[in-house]
Amino acid sequence: MDYMTHTLFGVAIYGALNKLNMDTKTKWALFATSVGANVIPDIDVQWTRASADYLMSHRGFTHSFFMVPVWAALFSFLSYVVFRVLDRRIFLTAVTGVLLHIISDWSNAWGIGLFEPFVSNRYAGGFIPNKGYIFWGFMAVLLPFFALYRAKEHRQRIFRVFWILGAVYSGFQIVHSAYVYMDLKNEGYSQVAIRADRLPGGISYYAKKDDIVVEGRHEVGGDSGIVQTYRNDPVDVEQLRRYRPARDLLLFAPFVVTQDEGDRIRVFDPRFAGRVSILSVDVPKT
Repeated sequence: MDYMTHTLFGVAIYGALNKLNMDTKTKWALFATSVGANVIPDIDVQWTRASADYLMSHRGFTHSFFMVPVWAALFSFLSYVVFRVLDRRIFLTAVTGVLLHIISDWSNAWGIGLFEPFVSNRYAGGFIPNKGYIFWGFMAVLLPFFALYRAKEHRQRIFRVFWILGAVYSGFQIVHSAYVYMDLKNEGYSQVAIRADRLPGGISYYAKKDDIVVEGRHEVGGDSGIVQTYRNDPVDVEQLRRYRPARDLLLFAPFVVTQDEGDRIRVFDPRFAGRVSILSVDVPKT
């Protein structure tokens, strides 16, 4: 998910909290914690590089489940140092914010290192797009109500409506993706990956069976079916692992397409074939 959407989530968490009888310092500490905790895992972008290393440098250790209590403790400490506020709600809000960042990043096709540093693989749900346009759309629809209803309790309810809309949308995407996934599994495909469209109702799927990988579409109330087929040649995976970019790609992708081109082996993630250069690697034969 992008920076702006993570920030929106932080503001929306704070807005949905009950702040009745809360003093000003605690409110500021809670606001800073809510926004900061929703953004802090992306601090790793500061040391990533625009190359194949990016795949395993970004959304890695800082996004791990094991970092949730660490980030929450950090914000509790900063709230005391900056605002002189000691409140368990700070810790709980930080936990909620970091978990939301992790889950929202896991939900899209780029995936996340949920269990680093103990497991290097990336995990991706693929049922939510990488950009949060739908969530911004929900907030745009609700904005006029903030102008109409200025009382604090009313604004709190509006933010909660935002989360209800987000939950309904996410539930729809999960059900749609699960239906496509199970249908492909029943057709005998051994591996399946999903990538959601920016708008609800459209799913691109990628499925592997024997020596082929298919790319297809499933649209609610629209056209569905296979749109492209890739040949998948058997190769020596251990040879691929000796080449760093290919090894990273194997860890990043749910599965890859391997094609023997004579003097080299082409390896690529079918979800982004031809669209993201670092997700296609040519491994020279030795």
